[in-house]
Amino acid sequence: MKKRFTLVFAMAAGFALLAGCSTSKPLVEPYMAPMESDYSLHKNWQVKLETMPNRDSEGLFFAEDTKSIYIASETGHLASLKKTNTSRWSDQVQWQVKFDSPIVSGPTRDGDNLLIGTSKGQLIAVSAETGAYLWQTQLSSEVMSRAVVEERKIFTRTVDGKFYALSAKTGKVLWVVEHQMPNLSLRGAPEAVYSDGKLFVGWESGSVQALSAKSGALLWETRIAIPKGRTDLERMVDVQANLVLKDDRLFVSGFHGKLASINPENGNFYFVKEVSGYRDFVVDDSALYVVDEYDVMYGFDMISGATLWKQNAFKGRLIGDLSLSGDELLAVDGWGYLHWINKVQGIEIARAKHSNEYGDGNRILRVYSEKKNTYLLDDEGVITSYSVTPSNLKLFKIEHNETQVAPDKPVEELVDENNTDDTSSKKDESWWNFKLSDFWPF
Repeated sequence: MKKRFTLVFAMAAGFALLAGCSTSKPLVEPYMAPMESDYSLHKNWQVKLETMPNRDSEGLFFAEDTKSIYIASETGHLASLKKTNTSRWSDQVQWQVKFDSPIVSGPTRDGDNLLIGTSKGQLIAVSAETGAYLWQTQLSSEVMSRAVVEERKIFTRTVDGKFYALSAKTGKVLWVVEHQMPNLSLRGAPEAVYSDGKLFVGWESGSVQALSAKSGALLWETRIAIPKGRTDLERMVDVQANLVLKDDRLFVSGFHGKLASINPENGNFYFVKEVSGYRDFVVDDSALYVVDEYDVMYGFDMISGATLWKQNAFKGRLIGDLSLSGDELLAVDGWGYLHWINKVQGIEIARAKHSNEYGDGNRILRVYSEKKNTYLLDDEGVITSYSVTPSNLKLFKIEHNETQVAPDKPVEELVDENNTDDTSSKKDESWWNFKLSDFWPF
């Protein structure tokens, strides 16, 4: 999400200088048509850690286990929070530690440890139970890529184009490879993807590489974007979104480039789509869902690349990384809204606005969903746990059989509760088969 704002403001500032203006036009929230939402948010708890405003969030993610959720900030804070609601702030925060350097990537859960990367090039390991310092390794520059742990090794990269393999036990550097970097790039770096002894890495040069996890040797390299234009801004071709490996296909999205499905064995293309993007996308068992640089959302068939749907309703809303929430897509925008999208049709089915005690509609930097709970980090450094529940409209539809999805129970259980004899199950349950007294019982 930060990438979008950084790019927008950089371009706005450049245009203002060219025009000889002293000020730039502020961003204005685009109009959204009112809708009846299928879901609503119930706030479980909300925590603002001391001096924790959070702006530089591209490498920061939630880590979690069965009882706790972990988050870091560029102010150097790392915290462990209870997932369940408690009555006091001091109980919600299990521990909090402060480092001298800003944290720009992580945390990554590695067994009993957490891994974070700092703006001063340090990779640090701490205890997930207590936050106690374990070890740190000095790398060449900012550790912008969230660490990946496989084969008892830690894999990460720095902003100067170096990719590292380190011992997961001691942090000792095992090998390092270098990649030539362009003059200008978007802020952030995607994490590596591991599979069967191979690492897949996206670069700001518009290329994707497969490396040996054992030695760092180059196995293949494929370019999905070629720099074009006269200026460095026009020539940016970052592979900025996280790569996704699914069913022996590697999916990659490039800024000023393409959306590609790649054979992970040799780097050959299965299909290529003319879609430029830089935000994380989602792949399920049948399709992939992406948002381009203009906030247009697409659904593509995972095998053929055929377009399933295209959604233009979010143009100008500064949509962030896509994620999954239950059976729907979840998108957050620059004005604090959460949008749930039907994956089959691409239609928005629910909308809710995040807010906290420090302002209304704070921009959401990071979101993580599991079952019925959704965790948010906003640009004021506030961490919020929400329960996603059916709205009154959704419950009304269920009651009058306008939908086949029950809020908390399978359809079979809902039918068993509402029918007391065999004859009632034979009744016409169509949505139009209601009595006026159902609405005005007087």
